[in-house]
Amino acid sequence: MGIKLEHVSHIFNPGTTFEKAALRNICLEIGEGEFIGLIGHTGSGKSTLVQHMNGLIKPMAGTVYYDGADICGDGFDLKKLRTEVGLVFQYPEYQLFETSVTKDVLFGPNNMGLPQLEAEMRTYEALKSVGIDESLLDASPFDLSGGQKRRVAIAGVLAMKPKVLILDEPAAGLDPGGRREILDMIAGIRRERGISVVLVSHSMEDVAEYVDRIIVMNDGYIAMDGTPHEVFTHAEELTAMGLDVPDVTRLFMRLKAEGFDVRTDIFTPDEAEAELRRLIG
Repeated sequence: MGIKLEHVSHIFNPGTTFEKAALRNICLEIGEGEFIGLIGHTGSGKSTLVQHMNGLIKPMAGTVYYDGADICGDGFDLKKLRTEVGLVFQYPEYQLFETSVTKDVLFGPNNMGLPQLEAEMRTYEALKSVGIDESLLDASPFDLSGGQKRRVAIAGVLAMKPKVLILDEPAAGLDPGGRREILDMIAGIRRERGISVVLVSHSMEDVAEYVDRIIVMNDGYIAMDGTPHEVFTHAEELTAMGLDVPDVTRLFMRLKAEGFDVRTDIFTPDEAEAELRRLIG
């Protein structure tokens, strides 16, 4: 169940002084089971791109395919698409609205028209997968901590059993501990369910540590597409686009400039530890 974009373009406010080309001739494929990081400066087109993937925004030019079918074609089931390509917006906890945690997560499966027992089983399974304790099932979502609210919001999408999960800055605003918990949880869900994950992030550290493939957006274009090692070796080009490399990479680049015999293709804490051990060993 892959997603494919062929020559997709989108312009906001065309023909006005506020005209903005958000996407320019995007060609992209997302395969089954991939863990993709989508990065770019504010206004680069990231959010517009992911909203095309589940039909929230229609392309003004080009075609978006899901499982080989044109999502804008006659008879295409957009409602089904949005259950199979789940999109979690930034600060999803602001979208909680029901009187209990269970009811909030149950909303999606009920809206799919599932039998009540199946809808409830999906709800409990989703809440368990995001680490919400049973003691909180009847609690008001508004009484939870920030991290718990975010987990409940993500569970609401997982309960529809998507084949592709898109998360727009899922760790935004959380402290370092909460950030790692959320990202570890997402990585675990991806492994357990075998689904594709698209992680939109401003954090170079997050994408370096978690994803297998990075797509870099710049001014509506795909500027780079490759593994973390392939992308982060282009430090100067990333800086020119208003981005950066992970802090640990910057550290090893400084060590190299100071004359230390170290590699500079170091992108995660684990790689840094191994390189330091080699240096002092």
